[in-house]
Amino acid sequence: MIDTKTISPENQKQMKYLSALLRETRINAGYTQEQVAQEIKLSRNSISKIENMGFFRIQHLFLLADFYEIPVSELFYGD
Repeated sequence: MIDTKTISPENQKQMKYLSALLRETRINAGYTQEQVAQEIKLSRNSISKIENMGFFRIQHLFLLADFYEIPVSELFYGD
């Protein structure tokens, strides 16, 4: 997990939104973390970290957006 004490309240809110959106999207699509990980060639642990406000690479968000067929902008500006 990221130390949220070093992140502004606005960015904390955005991280929570992003994590929840990706988790809900996966669950609503009927996928497990393992299935998503295999499809986009990441580890299940990477998917878990993203969905739980952990460390991740920005490239992983692009992979997930493509996989779920959602605009990347929705990951950052939804809410």
